[in-house]
Amino acid sequence: MLIHWLPHALNPAYAGVRLRCLMPHRELRRAGVASRVLDPAAAGDALPGDGLLVVQAKWLLDAGSPDALRQRADRLAEARARGARLVLDSFDNYFLNESGDPVRAALLAAYREALPLFARFTVSSPGLQPLLQAELPPELRQASPVQVIGDPVETPAAARAFESWLHRAHPGRWSGQWRAWRELREHRAQRRGARQLMWFGNHGSAYATGGMAELERLVPLLEAAASSQPLRLTVVSNSEQRYRELLGRASFPHRYRPWDRLHFLSLLGEQDLVLLPTRMTAFTMAKSNNRMLLALAQGVPVMADPLPDYQPWRDHCALDQWDRLAEHVADPAPLAARARAAIPAIERDYSTRAIATQWREALQPIDSR
Repeated sequence: MLIHWLPHALNPAYAGVRLRCLMPHRELRRAGVASRVLDPAAAGDALPGDGLLVVQAKWLLDAGSPDALRQRADRLAEARARGARLVLDSFDNYFLNESGDPVRAALLAAYREALPLFARFTVSSPGLQPLLQAELPPELRQASPVQVIGDPVETPAAARAFESWLHRAHPGRWSGQWRAWRELREHRAQRRGARQLMWFGNHGSAYATGGMAELERLVPLLEAAASSQPLRLTVVSNSEQRYRELLGRASFPHRYRPWDRLHFLSLLGEQDLVLLPTRMTAFTMAKSNNRMLLALAQGVPVMADPLPDYQPWRDHCALDQWDRLAEHVADPAPLAARARAAIPAIERDYSTRAIATQWREALQPIDSR
């Protein structure tokens, strides 16, 4: 079996690139599978005409215009004509256009035109599966069912899965490592006197509501909890401006930290409670369990809303229990014990090796046709 991966970028700072390309690719190579990652920036190059070509849906949509997307689809059609089998991988509900933007509507029309090119469709969560299935032409729904392949759960050593030792130890990273060490030491000192809470994620999407704005409804609950138990909220995201808009007037201690994939997991492991509020929308229903499992894999308690992909883990976290926020802040130990109990199942089903096996099992039948 020969697998070509076509991500929307090569930068491992993007979760979709790490989790759904670089990490499974590296693990499959270790298992003896012929696997290579293509450079998405080589826009003028011909795509491979052999093996399996796993295309991230975002690579198509990042074309930016309907004409440019159709040009990319033409390249895929040429590769298919030469013998490649095409697989489309999605990790968001890209069909959303809540603002009714006509430019995005035209882009999505071109995207739908490209769907018949693919022999198989993969998604990152059960919630996304029916949303993509509903968009497929009738003849594809039976012939090419949408298959769920989860995201691998990263660990503090996850960078070893796709970066060399020389890259990780490059002098250009030393200042960041020093800063992260100082911040971690400060955080541990603060933890002795106050509960450390965290929200992390993308600040929002251009085509759907959600993101950091979900914290707004928790502010009164956090202020009430802070009146009896000292706490500090750390927001890790990609927009300090949005953070200040939402929490600038909050009375409890809080701080912002920019996303840093190299050191984030060390900070996450030092939290007393992770908060993942998420209103149910067509966008959030498609979200994977990755953020929740990142915390549970380190034994960190989680409070969240009951997204479909969170439901199987309800015994290990507090779902839809925001009325008990102050209780869990005052004593997170029982919730922490439930979180630690999830670790064996996460290691079994969501390790990089386990997810690479899912990819292999999903792609093998297509390759043998």
